[in-house]
Amino acid sequence: MGFLLQKTGQGIGVLWGALTLVFMLFAFVPDPARQLAGQNEREEIVEAIRIKHGLDQPLLVRYGRFFQGLSPIRKNAGNWIVALPDLGRSFISDRSVSFAIGQAIPSTLLLATLAMLLALVLGLGLGLFCALRMGSVLDRALLALAALGMSAPSFVMAILVSWLFGSVWHHWTGLPMTGGLWEVDPFEGPRLAWKHAILPAFTLGVRPLSVVLQLTRNSAAEVLNSSQVRTAKSKGISTLRVLTHHVFRNSLNPVLTAASGWFASMLAGAVFVEFVFGWQGMGLLMFRALEQSDLPMVMGCVAVVASIFVAVNILVDVLYAWIDPRVQIRTTE
Repeated sequence: MGFLLQKTGQGIGVLWGALTLVFMLFAFVPDPARQLAGQNEREEIVEAIRIKHGLDQPLLVRYGRFFQGLSPIRKNAGNWIVALPDLGRSFISDRSVSFAIGQAIPSTLLLATLAMLLALVLGLGLGLFCALRMGSVLDRALLALAALGMSAPSFVMAILVSWLFGSVWHHWTGLPMTGGLWEVDPFEGPRLAWKHAILPAFTLGVRPLSVVLQLTRNSAAEVLNSSQVRTAKSKGISTLRVLTHHVFRNSLNPVLTAASGWFASMLAGAVFVEFVFGWQGMGLLMFRALEQSDLPMVMGCVAVVASIFVAVNILVDVLYAWIDPRVQIRTTE
């Protein structure tokens, strides 16, 4: 419990720092109300926009009001209430930021989860294979492909994958170049379109797959050369049991660290993938908000992504202690 409280306190500090940094960056934007109204709009209209969005208030007042809205316990009409965080309203569309993120985040979460499952399943399996066949032709070929996957920018991969599998080889794959999670059938109405997620999930999972493969290979190779594995082999334990009970579990720590970071970054870093494939997720929502200087929407997206990032890292720290007992010993000392 003390370990969890310590990590939670650190996570709250990370959230506060990230939100404060983004808020202060937007504080130096020259006259956001003028940008929203347009350069040729009358001053009366610009002033009305300032008043409507609270931009006429001092910086510290706006800063305090934002964090007050994030608090689950706040004062309303003279009474203290417990409520969900209030992320404000968009400067551009005037709709609730929470509602907009609530519509966008399921698509991004699905895309990131599918991509990470692809990276973990293939990366762990191929990494163990490479560790067992280190130095072979297949090992060198897989490492070369992994290096290529790590070096390819997301927008290049997205365009190539969309063009090849969605256009050139469409008669074989049957996959579309673009499309969101939902499609509207003229007779049946809205329905889930799972096939639209295949290409963006594959594109998004290529780089973490390359990282997981190399980390698993190097970590498993180190464990295979350890004394405990040599002792297990000398006792006549089968190779499969050695892999599942010794090598696999003891080589997971670096993979978990990389996977947690990649999963959290996918929630905000899938902008190019979502844009190319027409996937309406939170990455595209944040990009458009930045482009339009929509501070409440940007702050809301940052708050959600940072919260998920902190939660994932706390979960990974707990998994460390379960996977590797040595971590649990160090945390209790």
